[in-house]
Amino acid sequence: MEELGIRGELRSREPLYAHTYLHVGGEAEYFLFAREFNDIKKSLDFCKEKGMPYYIIGNGSNVLFLDEGFSGLVITTQRMDQVQIKGTTVRSEAGSSLSRVIDCCKEAGLSGLESLIGIPGTIGGSVVMNAGAYGTEIGEFVSSVSVLRGGKILQLEEFYFNYRISSLKGEILLDIALVLRENNKREIEERMTNVAKERKVKMPGIPKWIGTCGSVFRNPEGNHAGSLIERAGLKGKRVGGASVSTHHANYIFTEPSATSRDVINLIRKIIDEVDNKFGITLETEVVIVGKEDEIQI
Repeated sequence: MEELGIRGELRSREPLYAHTYLHVGGEAEYFLFAREFNDIKKSLDFCKEKGMPYYIIGNGSNVLFLDEGFSGLVITTQRMDQVQIKGTTVRSEAGSSLSRVIDCCKEAGLSGLESLIGIPGTIGGSVVMNAGAYGTEIGEFVSSVSVLRGGKILQLEEFYFNYRISSLKGEILLDIALVLRENNKREIEERMTNVAKERKVKMPGIPKWIGTCGSVFRNPEGNHAGSLIERAGLKGKRVGGASVSTHHANYIFTEPSATSRDVINLIRKIIDEVDNKFGITLETEVVIVGKEDEIQI
């Protein structure tokens, strides 16, 4: 792969725990920090030619890699992070962090995304999963996306969004255009400050040596995953180096000693207990990746 002529940085035997918010996972055979569209295209062409599995992430805020690692190429888009604003339209490369996009919108006096401040991850991942908080979902503002499909860049303007899901699942997003509304910068800042305060009340500061991916489970229709987990008596439940938060039961924390197996066994324990007590099967929001592709547990 070193001879592909890509602009990004390519590494071999890269530890995946260093690239996810959960801080667990084995090694990737190859790991690429893509810098532009051609880096991704050339890499995927190579993988298809060689029959090598590949997986694309943003900054790993919502992904869990197994301890066995990934037997192919993992690509991160986090260095594809340019943001441009023209009028009320914001166009961002997929790898820009959501928080950076929100800050750029604030400086431009564009409102709509303030409620999403504090959500980790890239804007690309946020759009694919239709990230939301406090009554706002990012899908409300998406006007178009550029994707890599079949080796070509396509501009999509027709897609759908639902709760924590979109029709863009499985697409390789390159950039996103959002249409926001003009507002007073001070009002935008005030809203962002209030949201940050509310988040801090619900979830006090987490030490840097603790890993977490935020909400692990989707909220079932008409219910809240965190409430169900708490009512099942699982706050503080521990498996190895992984434990359920004592503040927000839909969060799992990992200590430096944790393995992905600890996290998966804890997830299974939560699913089983909630199902046994309430007859509700929780679905994971965090994406679990095996040796070659996403898996279900």
